[in-house]
Amino acid sequence: MIDPKRVSFLFDLWVLRILRATMALGIAAAMFIMVLLVLREIGQSWGQIDSIAELQQAVQSLFAGVLLVVLGLELLDTLRNYFIEHRFRMEFLISVALIAVARHIIQLDYEHASPWLVMAIALLIFALAASYVGVRTFVREGARSSTEGS
Repeated sequence: MIDPKRVSFLFDLWVLRILRATMALGIAAAMFIMVLLVLREIGQSWGQIDSIAELQQAVQSLFAGVLLVVLGLELLDTLRNYFIEHRFRMEFLISVALIAVARHIIQLDYEHASPWLVMAIALLIFALAASYVGVRTFVREGARSSTEGS
């Protein structure tokens, strides 16, 4: 007779392996493309930077690429924890959201952005940071009370 728990475990294990391989390929491709773009931009514009704005744009693109790789790594860790524990850890989800919003902030054109948009993004960052601190505090308090109770 087939054990349904074993089948479920094997299914989760294979899905996790496929997701890991897919995310690893995506992260490796993103890193490779980012390195190629940086090398190409350095080669083309080393002596041709006419203004600080062009340099700022190149640096913003580099930082956005780095945050994209970090976002992929954090998402991979979130998926791994989900398939091991069968539950999402809120700290990971909030940190993924913080990284995604930070990437958007880096690419934002402040000269043409509405002040209301900037204030809304600031409020979003504040809410996500407060949520992260609150969840971390709640998790620590829960761990502390469970060790005291036993």
